[in-house]
Amino acid sequence: ALSLLALATMLGAGAVAAQNTVVSPRLDASLTWTDNAGSSGIGGFGGLGGSDRRGEDWILEVSPGVSMSRDSGKLSGTLSASFRNLMYASSADNNTSYLALTGSGRYEAIEDMFFVDADASISRSNLSAFSARGSNDELDVNSDNETRVFSLSPRFQFRIGDNTRGTLQYRYRWSDSGGSQLADQSAGQWSAQVSNTQITGIFGLGLDYSRTEGDYSGASGLAGGGGTGSSLRGGKSQQIARATLYAKVTPEFRLRGIVGRESNDYGSQGQQSSTVTGGGFDWNPTQRTVISGTVERRIFGRGYDFSFQHRLARTSVFATFSRDIQSSLDLIAGGGLLDPLFQPLFNDPLLVALYPDPLVRRDVVLLILRRIRGDVLTNAYFVTRSFSGGITYSLPRGVLSLTLSRSDNSRLGSAEELSAVDDFRNFNAIKSKSVAVSYSHRLTRSASLNTSITRTNSEGSGASAADTQRTSFAIGVSTSLGPMTNGSLQYRHQRSDGDSFGSGSNDFTENAVVATVGMRF
Repeated sequence: ALSLLALATMLGAGAVAAQNTVVSPRLDASLTWTDNAGSSGIGGFGGLGGSDRRGEDWILEVSPGVSMSRDSGKLSGTLSASFRNLMYASSADNNTSYLALTGSGRYEAIEDMFFVDADASISRSNLSAFSARGSNDELDVNSDNETRVFSLSPRFQFRIGDNTRGTLQYRYRWSDSGGSQLADQSAGQWSAQVSNTQITGIFGLGLDYSRTEGDYSGASGLAGGGGTGSSLRGGKSQQIARATLYAKVTPEFRLRGIVGRESNDYGSQGQQSSTVTGGGFDWNPTQRTVISGTVERRIFGRGYDFSFQHRLARTSVFATFSRDIQSSLDLIAGGGLLDPLFQPLFNDPLLVALYPDPLVRRDVVLLILRRIRGDVLTNAYFVTRSFSGGITYSLPRGVLSLTLSRSDNSRLGSAEELSAVDDFRNFNAIKSKSVAVSYSHRLTRSASLNTSITRTNSEGSGASAADTQRTSFAIGVSTSLGPMTNGSLQYRHQRSDGDSFGSGSNDFTENAVVATVGMRF
């Protein structure tokens, strides 16, 4: 956990050196009544079904923690850590304690030239697209689903004249999958970019190169697993080089032409290489509208990346379409903090107004991203085709949001060395689609009503077939109980209906009432 130590050290040092660093010790407590206290098990079809279902229970959680944030100077970042302790009234064997953490930081070692970025995430959540419980379920605390992800990245950037800019960066990411039987992963990526978009006032040129070396170290192993864990060993590599010609048609509209070369050994045919050709555009018709698109001929076929963002006084809209190669390490690295959509959503004026606390807003955005991107529990590389979009509308006393997403993931390479709980062990392709509606209404200056409903459908196809439909609904009231104390009362209902390829139905239903109190010191 070297990057975690570095991140905590940097933020801790900032607390001594600067007045604008905020350090907030906290104590959170909750009492939950649920009519189905079972955890989600491992993978999509190993947990809540038939005899594995448990009945009613009261669950008490007491979690001390600390939050740190700093947004100016040479050091900036956020860190939120808590020691979660869950105690079950009727099933003491289910009691558990673990560290939950999310953080990111940047240190400017040399002004406007040399930076060090760090990210860390420790969480417990069943990442399978076919899990019974939904994303970020607070009772999904099975220790075998613990995932620890860290990222450390020194970055050197430079400028020559007014228009030439360059970056040299090395990013090292690694994940430990606990006892889930997935192989631990790491990836080191060298990248270099240099560009001058206005060499002649109209034309510009950019060069971009990256090389990634990934490595598997075998399964962490589940006690008594009987050899069903991942047997992946060794590494995978990818390198890609591009040259981009820019043409400035108008001050607001720019065209791009792309040519390059890429290679990887992600598929079952060993090392493959292909020429990259394509084009794109960047259009900023107004200060509140950003539109960009890229289409390329890649080693896996046609790749593309389109994005749209538009903001009005009360409305914010975004949409993305993309097709590219990904891995689970790409999706969960930094706990979502490295997702290209994170910053636009985090800085969205409506979300800033609704969640002024940067730590609270960060957690909200991470939950939105998980709903948009979906979950895949796998060690395989895969081609993902995805769409996501959403609209946020600000009312006089509330905020209404709608989020839609769809993904179509196809495995690259063989499934032979994947673990028994890997989503791509039995499926060649996994499709997921989701819709979420939420509304937050300000009742008084210190109290608000919050409600949301989410519907998700996941399908697996290939050597076997399976599907899971999941619906969740939540409504609750949150209020300020004092200058440093908040409380909430929430009711939630969730239901999962699925047909499993190996064990029949994968049905799950839960009703729960949760009372929470949070204190800051």
